[in-house]
Amino acid sequence: MSKLYFKYLSLLPVYALIQVLVLNQILFSAYINPFLYLLLIICLPHKTPKWFLLIYAFLLGFFIDLFSSTLGFHSTASVLIAFIKPIISKITIPHNILGEMDEICLQKVGVKAYITYSLFLIIIHHSCLFTLEHLSFNFIIFSKIIGSSIVTLIIILITQLFISKKK
Repeated sequence: MSKLYFKYLSLLPVYALIQVLVLNQILFSAYINPFLYLLLIICLPHKTPKWFLLIYAFLLGFFIDLFSSTLGFHSTASVLIAFIKPIISKITIPHNILGEMDEICLQKVGVKAYITYSLFLIIIHHSCLFTLEHLSFNFIIFSKIIGSSIVTLIIILITQLFISKKK
């Protein structure tokens, strides 16, 4: 269990720096921005203690906010998806596939379940993030949510495929 905590805590600054230094500089169609750092929250094991999950999501969002000069938008959205992650995983991931401390990854849960599970969390994150950023909801915000969610999902799937190739 402590190895898992150490692994994810050591990955936190790496993904935060990739997000801030590389991915935040990429804008497709001036609206679509991929958020790879969500992969860390998505992949945490199903039976991760709630306290660790919430604190970890807050720290991850806080570092993104700190280096992106946003006012807590990422930390709020990250804590929201960490809070509802157990519910979404119970709904979308079939029972008895994962062990108690197995990471939720593409190879273990299957393509369909992983895409469904990830897409729900990504859309909820982006809806919260962009609604807080703009303090409104209109067609442009909706298209930004959908576009960014699709690009984020594609980048997360590609990353999952690269991680599985290494193992």
